[in-house]
This record gives sequence, structure tokens and C-alpha cells, in this order.
Amino acid sequence: MFRQLTLRGGAASLLWGYRPAVTLRSWTIAKTDGQWTLTGTIDRVDRFMARQTPLLFTAPRPQGFWAWGVESVHVGTSQVVAKLGPPEQ
Repeated sequence: MFRQLTLRGGAASLLWGYRPAVTLRSWTIAKTDGQWTLTGTIDRVDRFMARQTPLLFTAPRPQGFWAWGVESVHVGTSQVVAKLGPPEQ
């Protein structure tokens, strides 16, 4: 398996249930030393929902969707940084 990997994309969301807590214009996920880290540019945020658990990062891809469970998240004014669990299948 990969030791380091970087994925980039456009529109994506952090979901609380089926509701978008944070919508992103662009995002990057980097895997370094077994840890997945999301960095994204915020389009819209509901700060109440962004503090709830569990959150799920989702982004479209040609075969469907990427999905990762969110372990921790920091929502700034224009950027979000989150620690992600392993990708879901």
C-alpha cells in the first residue's frame, strides 16, 4: 500500500447525517505516515453542525463518492483542517 498519497478535488462536503455541515470549494487529502489529513477551502459552514459528531467527508469521483469518517476537525474563517479515519468502501 502507499506510504504517502495526495488527493485533490473540487466541491465536497462534511456531512452530519445527511445535512451538509461544511461545503468546500476545493480540498486536499494527504496521507503521511498512515494518517489522513484533509485541508479545504470553505464555501459555506453551519458552525453548530460542524461541531456535531459523527461527521463524514464526501466528495464525488467518477465511480461514485469518496467517503472518510472525520475524527477531529478545526473550522477556521476560510479553511477547514480535519483528521480523517481510513477511507470507507
